[in-house]
Amino acid sequence: MKTGLLDKISEKIMPLAGKIGSNRWLCAIRDGYIAVMPLVITASLFTLINSVILGPSGLTNMLFGNPFTEAQQLGAFISSASMSVLGLLLAFTTSKALTKHYGLDTSIGATTAVVCFLCLTPFGTDENIGEFVSTGYLSSTGMFTAFISAILAVELYRFLAGFDALIIKMPPEVPGGIARSINSIIPVTLTVIIFGLVRVLSGLAGMPVNDLITSWVQTPLLGLVNSPVGLVVIYIVYMLLWGFGIHSASIMNPILEPLFLITLTANAEAVASGGAMAGIMTKPFLDSFMFMGGAANMLALVIAILLVSRRADYRTVAKVGLVPALFNISEPIMFGLPVVMNPVLIIPMIITTLVGMGIGALATTLGIAGYTYVMTPWVTPPVLGAFLSTGGSIGAALTAVVILVVCVLIYMPFVKAMDREVEAASTEEA
Repeated sequence: MKTGLLDKISEKIMPLAGKIGSNRWLCAIRDGYIAVMPLVITASLFTLINSVILGPSGLTNMLFGNPFTEAQQLGAFISSASMSVLGLLLAFTTSKALTKHYGLDTSIGATTAVVCFLCLTPFGTDENIGEFVSTGYLSSTGMFTAFISAILAVELYRFLAGFDALIIKMPPEVPGGIARSINSIIPVTLTVIIFGLVRVLSGLAGMPVNDLITSWVQTPLLGLVNSPVGLVVIYIVYMLLWGFGIHSASIMNPILEPLFLITLTANAEAVASGGAMAGIMTKPFLDSFMFMGGAANMLALVIAILLVSRRADYRTVAKVGLVPALFNISEPIMFGLPVVMNPVLIIPMIITTLVGMGIGALATTLGIAGYTYVMTPWVTPPVLGAFLSTGGSIGAALTAVVILVVCVLIYMPFVKAMDREVEAASTEEA
């Protein structure tokens, strides 16, 4: 494949990719997801402490004969207060991001969207505790309902607020905050009524909207990202976009990462309840086995260059990119070497990603590596990230080392090919 052909393909793909990557709804989902990450990481940290350090099988009991079970309550409370209402939090953060995009009052838009999300959520009653909502609808299980209701609520509110006849005009003397609140009364009321009517109609049909979205949208998407064929297709496209110079994370992650979070949350809940984990594909799995040093296991490419490349410029870029790659930052290599728009490296980028996924999944299935259930920061160094995200699985750390070595071996012949390509070009010029 010639570079000129890559340029032509990139010219065709770039406009479409740019439109998708800048889509206001995907950007709102992305920003909403990012906003809750500190809470998810905090809850995961306490899940790790409760499962590895505290409790009957924890380190404190093994070393000191005291499980400190009372101390586990702290982590349990924090986890319940965050992960059990993750969908509700995402309804707020996503709608706030979209409302901000439109230049509307973010407090009004976000709180309206939360109420709309709750309008779609079944409430129960109990003679002892009164009215209640199952956290099953508010947690990661209700995540896509939260995204959809947040986007539709803000769009509907914005549409209705565009009609002057629905705006209660206030005199200039009224403070701005109060005026904005009163101006929004009718659009907000109509928005909430519409969502309430949807809930009534879905109740008459015998199927809550949450269950419909879970069955028709969320479950099929989860099936796609948990099937071998689906994952292979997704990450071939993911790496091809990178190869054409398109930041694929900005296009695909707003959809993929919420799905991975659902699986991670299910694993964490299984650990907390003493059950068996079953979900393999999570964000920490991706970072631990497929994206060591950044997308396409860039750390392996850096090591391969330092081991076999004779080109001084390649080795200089690799040395500069080594430390960032140790924290999963790949941009110095991606754009400095460059990796993007490089026809020689597109194939190993795809191969190393799929090999990392395959070896990691096989090791997890066979019980060699633990399941990931701790959301570690994405800048956690390779190998250490695999160890921490699996709750201290040495097998996971060793699996990451094996994958890294295999990926270095995969990159080596392609690095040598780049050397030969440049040498041939220099000979022709001479």
